[in-house]
Amino acid sequence: MFDRRFKSLVILVFLVLMVPVLGHSATLSEIETEFMCDCGCGDMLVNCTCERSDEMRGLISQMNNQGQSKTQIVANFVSQFGEVILSSPPRKGFNLVAYGVPMTGFFFGAIVAVTLARRWRFSRRDEEDEESESGDDLSEEMEERIREELENLED
Repeated sequence: MFDRRFKSLVILVFLVLMVPVLGHSATLSEIETEFMCDCGCGDMLVNCTCERSDEMRGLISQMNNQGQSKTQIVANFVSQFGEVILSSPPRKGFNLVAYGVPMTGFFFGAIVAVTLARRWRFSRRDEEDEESESGDDLSEEMEERIREELENLED
C-alpha cells in the first residue's frame, strides 16, 4: 500500500513539474531570431532598427497575443514572404547540403592531412635510413687506408 502511494506521489510531482514546460510560450526575441529583416539591410530582425523591422515586430507581437505558437508564426511568415525571410535554411530537402557540406569537407580535409603527414614522415625516415646505411659502408680501400694511418700513428 505504501509503495502504491509513493508511486502516485512521484507521478503527481512529475506532472506538476511538467505544467510550466507545457505552458511555455516563446518570447518575442526568440521568435525574432528566426527571421531576417526584409528592408534590404541584411540584418536579422532582432538586430535591425529600421521602420520595416518595427512593422514586422508588431505583426509578430499581434500573432503571439492571439495565442499562436512560434511554429505557427514561422509558418505564417514563410507563407507570406517565402523562405528567404528565414535566418537559417530549413533542415529539409536540398537545404541539407548547407549543413552537410562543411562537415564533410572538414572530415575529408582531415583525412588528406593525416595521410600526407604520414607519407612525409615515412619518406623522411626512409631517407635517414639510406643516409645512415651509406655512411656505415666503407670501401675496402678506405678501411685499409685507415688501418695504415692508425699503425703509423702508433709508431
